[in-house]
Amino acid sequence: MKAFRNGLDKVMEILCSTILAVMVLVVLYQVFARKVLNNPNTVTEELVRFGLVWVAMLASAYVVGKKGHLCVTLLSDHLNERGQRFLEIVVQVLFLLFAAVIMIYGGWQASMVTMGQISPSLSIPMGYIYMAVPVSGVVMLLYCLMNLLDGAPRTVESEAE
Repeated sequence: MKAFRNGLDKVMEILCSTILAVMVLVVLYQVFARKVLNNPNTVTEELVRFGLVWVAMLASAYVVGKKGHLCVTLLSDHLNERGQRFLEIVVQVLFLLFAAVIMIYGGWQASMVTMGQISPSLSIPMGYIYMAVPVSGVVMLLYCLMNLLDGAPRTVESEAE
C-alpha cells in the first residue's frame, strides 16, 4: 500500500505542478498580449480561471492525503494516545463520508447538470470544469481509506513481518 500511496502522491504532485506552471505561462502570455501587443485575449483569462478550480480541488485532496489540512488540536492535545487514535479515525471517517457524498455524488450530479452549459470563451461544456469536484473526491476517498488502514491497530502477525 505504501507503493500505491507514493505513486498517487507523485501523480498528484506532477499534476498540480503542471497545471500551476501552465497557469503561470498563460498569465505571462496574457500580460504580454495585453500590454505589448495591445490585444487582450479572453481565452487566457478563462483558461486560468478553470485551471485554478482544478488545481485547488486536486491540491485539497492531496493535502488530506498528507494530513496537512487545517485542524484544531484543542481536543486532541488533552487526549491520551488511544483517544487521539480514536479521534483520528473519526476524522478520517468524516472526511471519507464528505468525499463520497458531497464531492463524488454531489459533484457528479453538478457536472452532469452543467454539461449543457458552454463556457463563453473556450466553448467547452462547463461540466468538464465541475468534474474537478468528483475527481478530487475520488482521490480524497482513496487517501482517507489509506489513512484509515495506516491507522489500523497492528496485529502480532503484521509486526512479525
